[in-house]
Amino acid sequence: MGKILPIDKYIRKKIDVSSILNNDVQKLYTQFSESGFHLLIAGGAVRDLILNQKPNDIDFVTNATPDEVIQKLGNNKEYSIIDHAKKYGCITFVTGSKKYEVTSLRVDIKTFGRAANIEFTNDLHSDAMRRDFSCNSLYLSFDGTVYDPLNAYSDIVSRVVRFNGDTRMRILEDHLRILRYLRFSCRLKAVMNHDELEICLAEKTLLLKLSKEKIKDELIKLIQSIKSPDIIAKLHLRDFLDLFNLKINDCTHIPKLTSIKEIFDDFFQNPLFELSLALDNTMPVDSIFDSLRAIKFTNNEIKQIKIFLELINQCKAPISDNIDAYIYKYGREFTRYAVIVSWLIGSKNIQNKFPVKLLNSVSEKIIPNFPVQSTDILELGVKPGKEVGQIIKKLENNWLSSNCRLTRRELLEIIGT
Repeated sequence: MGKILPIDKYIRKKIDVSSILNNDVQKLYTQFSESGFHLLIAGGAVRDLILNQKPNDIDFVTNATPDEVIQKLGNNKEYSIIDHAKKYGCITFVTGSKKYEVTSLRVDIKTFGRAANIEFTNDLHSDAMRRDFSCNSLYLSFDGTVYDPLNAYSDIVSRVVRFNGDTRMRILEDHLRILRYLRFSCRLKAVMNHDELEICLAEKTLLLKLSKEKIKDELIKLIQSIKSPDIIAKLHLRDFLDLFNLKINDCTHIPKLTSIKEIFDDFFQNPLFELSLALDNTMPVDSIFDSLRAIKFTNNEIKQIKIFLELINQCKAPISDNIDAYIYKYGREFTRYAVIVSWLIGSKNIQNKFPVKLLNSVSEKIIPNFPVQSTDILELGVKPGKEVGQIIKKLENNWLSSNCRLTRRELLEIIGT
């Protein structure tokens, strides 16, 4: 492909990149550099670093073609390579559980939703123009130099989400951009561009043409991106969600959730948790689950959401006195979420301290064993059959109400009362 065309004219400023230059990223840069290729950080990671936010992913662009990348780096010992998106210019480098996508600078000649006929280029401006929004169109070198071919830096610092090119045309090229526009507007707490939003609203039924799997994935990301309850009305999110028969609540938990989400990131690894918090659970649960199944939520995902909704309905007061009962009934992972729900919903004061100590204690606790068996009931003279199960269930409920403290003897005494 040759060298990238002169890019000094696109220099905007320098920023600190030390937070993302882990060993894996450094090794990747070294391998490309030693092979004679440029490697730049691109897209969302640049946007997030400019806003002093932690990037979710780090993607790269290079002036090498996919074939050149594979030829030069295909036999490296540091990474395995996935090339299933090679025809779109994308090679994925995998090390352990981490994946890094490296895409050749390209121009989209003709688009087919998320797919496209492409040509490779060595021009940053041409590559930037194919990207959906201005805030995702900046590049970053490993010394912290920001390259801004579209003069989009001001959009980021002003928190403006703007389509690159004609809004309606970009939506017709790829309907998923409607949901992506909403997601980035939520993520950035963006200043509204009402003309673009009106076009998204006018074209919202195009979303029904997308695959259900894409809709599901993007809706989960959208809900996770809500940073303020008032953005729901500003973006008319309910109008878009109505297309899929989904309703969300007022999301008054968002300020508290946002205040601790990045600090305690390890506690928020299941994206279905935030979706469940946002769902309007005053609706019949069967109706909620039918809507989720219609956009390809799996039975396992719906099972998890069902548990989360149970916890949201139950944990409206501190649960520290019942923690063993929750561990027995839901397991350690869901009990951690129960503690978080209790703090989010049960305590209205945002100043109340996040219960890290209680959360950590969940990992250390032994899962209780219910001390009564069916043979114990039979030995009391109860005949085999349905009644035994009913008694066991009653005793188990009593035991859980005591936070698993009642002994076998105390439980069996209940039968005689």
